[in-house]
Parts: sequence; C-alpha cells; structure tokens
Amino acid sequence: MDASMASPVSGMRTHITRHDVTAHDVANVNTPGYEQRDVHQADVRPQGVRITGISRTPNTSPDRSNTDLAEEAKEQIVNKHANAANAKTIKVKDRMIDDLLDLVR
Repeated sequence: MDASMASPVSGMRTHITRHDVTAHDVANVNTPGYEQRDVHQADVRPQGVRITGISRTPNTSPDRSNTDLAEEAKEQIVNKHANAANAKTIKVKDRMIDDLLDLVR
C-alpha cells in the first residue's frame, strides 16, 4: 500500500472497530450487569493509528447496564465524521493521481 494511504486507511479501520464496539454497547444497554467496553488506540509511526486493546468498564450494579447512551451517541458522531474525513483524504489522493497522469500523457 502507498505510504500516503496508510494514515486514512488505518484511521478508517480504527473507527470501524470503534463503531462496532459502540453498537455492541448500545445493543446491550438493557442487559443487566453488562459492562460497557472502551477502545484504546495508539499512533503508528510514521503515520496512522491502530487498536491497542478493548477493555470493559467495571459495572457495580448487577441489575442494570453501565452504558451511557449520551456518551455512545457522541462516539457515533465522532466515528461518522472521522470516517468522512478519511474518505475525503482518499478521494483527494485519487484526484491528485489522476491530475498527475493527465500531465504525463
């Protein structure tokens, strides 16, 4: 893969995982004793991000979930905008290559 594509592609993969975890948390909001999950990520050099782990937030109430729907909604909005930004980066890169090929022809 082209090095300039590593950052947006790894960003999209990371946010897709974050989206999946958030969807799982929301789906289990009414599950007694469910423990909300959190995604941890780290920068990758020279560019990009990767998932370093998924942890559970301890739940002290066995009769309800500890999932915060407002927090999960915010996370989904962040994931949506992050994926849109990464997709835009890929589209711009594609247009730049097209323009360069037009100059060479």
